Amino acid sequence: MNHNTLVIEIKSTLDKLIAARTSLGYDYIVYGLLLINEDQTRVSNITKALYIDIAAHYETSWSCVEKNIRNTVNAIWTSENKTILEMIFNRTYMDRKPTNKEFFEYLYDFIFLSQETVPTQSEENVSSILCPVCNNKCQVLESMLSFVAKRLQPDCTHV
Repeated sequence: MNHNTLVIEIKSTLDKLIAARTSLGYDYIVYGLLLINEDQTRVSNITKALYIDIAAHYETSWSCVEKNIRNTVNAIWTSENKTILEMIFNRTYMDRKPTNKEFFEYLYDFIFLSQETVPTQSEENVSSILCPVCNNKCQVLESMLSFVAKRLQPDCTHV
């Protein structure tokens, strides 16, 4: 992937995690993932390498970088976006919040190594339909909902 494609993929994933683009932590995470993609050992030395490299780029201190990333991770974790949290981090918001290092590791693996994609809001709604009898995901209800949605909005390409 080229640089622009990587940035778009990272931002798209963070947006689906409900990360605020206005927070400094958002920019630090994007840049940090790009740095990790260049050299994966940076994530192992998060304090001595990654934070310092991000801080130098943004002309701030490493402690400021750490705090802003932690605040963004906290905001993502409390957004209660269960489906996506489970998909990327293999845990729900009810579980322990990942450390910054774990956050980078899981997000890097998901974006750069995984073939999965984060569902859009409409895909997430369709896939979360539970059968009223067995309380499992229901293919029949999902198919019916998809069919009805297409019939109601025949020109819509989002369904």
